[in-house]
Amino acid sequence: MKRIIIGFLWFLILYFGIAGIVGAIVGTVAGQGTKNARQGYQTGYAASETFGKKYGTVILIIAATGAALGTATRRLPGTKPKAS
Repeated sequence: MKRIIIGFLWFLILYFGIAGIVGAIVGTVAGQGTKNARQGYQTGYAASETFGKKYGTVILIIAATGAALGTATRRLPGTKPKAS
């Protein structure tokens, strides 16, 4: 039971980590050529939101697969059996 909970926590970490990093990169690239900070923020926010709507399912599948495989093979921290 503990391994399932740790695997789910890893899924959350992977999902929000990937989505946050990729969204920040997309938003930064989209907002680079703007005239001021406010316009850059708005452009970057819109680009990140569009990217999330378009590729959110892909990120979800990648995170779920990574967490499931990492938990099943016991490669993720917290999923290894205790040493006796």
